[in-house]
Amino acid sequence: MTKDKQYKIGIVLSGGGARGFAHLGALQALHEHKIYPQIISGVSAGAIVGAFYANGMAPEDIFDLLKSKGIFNYSSLALPLKGLLGLEGLIQELQSHIECKDASELTKPAFFATTNLNKGIVEYKNSGPLPQVVAASSCIPILFKPIEMDGCLYIDGGTYDNFPIKPIRSLCETVIGINISPIHVTQELDGMLQIAARVFQLSVNSTIQSSLSDCDIMIEPKKLSTFSILDSSVADQLYEIGYDATIEKLEELDL
Repeated sequence: MTKDKQYKIGIVLSGGGARGFAHLGALQALHEHKIYPQIISGVSAGAIVGAFYANGMAPEDIFDLLKSKGIFNYSSLALPLKGLLGLEGLIQELQSHIECKDASELTKPAFFATTNLNKGIVEYKNSGPLPQVVAASSCIPILFKPIEMDGCLYIDGGTYDNFPIKPIRSLCETVIGINISPIHVTQELDGMLQIAARVFQLSVNSTIQSSLSDCDIMIEPKKLSTFSILDSSVADQLYEIGYDATIEKLEELDL
């Protein structure tokens, strides 16, 4: 690791639906060890957590907010008969709790991975209307309506990059990665919602292996693999899994 980088510590927060609560447990564990990332790169659930964290909120406060608002409670959704679901609720919560309008105005610099449907490319956004950028990064295809920005339609950045280390790797001495999307064998595929989520999870995970190896510290809580990415009813358990896995990794590294 070279010492002439712009930031000492950066963090990458992967996508993973309701498992995003594990990110907050991991961040809390890092704070307790006096490790404070200075720059964030996130996608989907990681983008939602990353936006609030980059705005200066403490991990436990973000957890309380997201749990009370049910932002990750995809399991309560049913596919509508006329069109896809919207993300207006998420946009409203971001507007209500984050004063800055543009992503470039966050307290800590942050990148949010999005997929530009029109151009067929991934875009790592660190500027632009914050609520729309985060919603676009979190817009799971089939489940939600694409977000329109600058004349283009955007969906979940995990479609191309579910572990967006690229925009910050060259900027940081040390990059910590938190991957909340380990795959497991499952028999529970009841209904279109579960099948759509499973197909998306398998497709996004096929692209991230090389990115994971680019991290200096990799935290991948294996226990998360048995939890649905659609169900936030076990938010406290997901938080604890992220916390425990991070503590274990830090003790292993003697940090």
